[in-house]
Amino acid sequence: MYSSHRPCVAQYCRPANAWLSCAPWLFAREMLSHPAAVGAIWPSSRRLATIVASRVPLDGDGLVVELGGGTGAVTYALLQRGIATGRLVVIERSPAFVRHLRARFPGVLIVKGDATELGEMLPRGGRIDAIVSSLPLRSLPEREAAAVVAQWSSLIANGGVVVQFTYDLRWTENRPPHGFLQIASDIVWANIPPARVLALEYLGSDASQGMCASSE
Repeated sequence: MYSSHRPCVAQYCRPANAWLSCAPWLFAREMLSHPAAVGAIWPSSRRLATIVASRVPLDGDGLVVELGGGTGAVTYALLQRGIATGRLVVIERSPAFVRHLRARFPGVLIVKGDATELGEMLPRGGRIDAIVSSLPLRSLPEREAAAVVAQWSSLIANGGVVVQFTYDLRWTENRPPHGFLQIASDIVWANIPPARVLALEYLGSDASQGMCASSE
């Protein structure tokens, strides 16, 4: 299985401060070039990234897959939380962000690709314990967003966790995708704009419907 060794984060990524000065400019360039794909006006704050990472269980030896690595805020938070580098895979389709992530995290597997084809980019038969999504599902075309969510349920292990943040703070009006149970919901005000972090547990395809089990 995948290594559960959790060495010092500094061994597997270059110091965050060395990249903070250029990350906003890279983000701005990508946002202006591909606004729908980026889906945000500013990189995720450290607070948001920390809350997202905190919802990923540390136990298990399956993969933790991050969708939409961007400038690396959540990637760094996952490593700080203690996710072993051998378990972490980051999927990003922007060539500019991929180059940035590979330079910042030389010890992490960064894969250039589309989250709608996630199953084709991961090891065959590998267990996925968690999926962490920073993708702007609400700004993507409906068919593309549905294809991403379909990948979640087809790949993640029963009992696995999906963490998704959204700028739609009214999530209580919605229900989780089929087969998922909402286990946490947090609003993070210290972000531009404020965001809601959702944690969903996969119950399996036999679950009757998406369900909510927690409130803020």
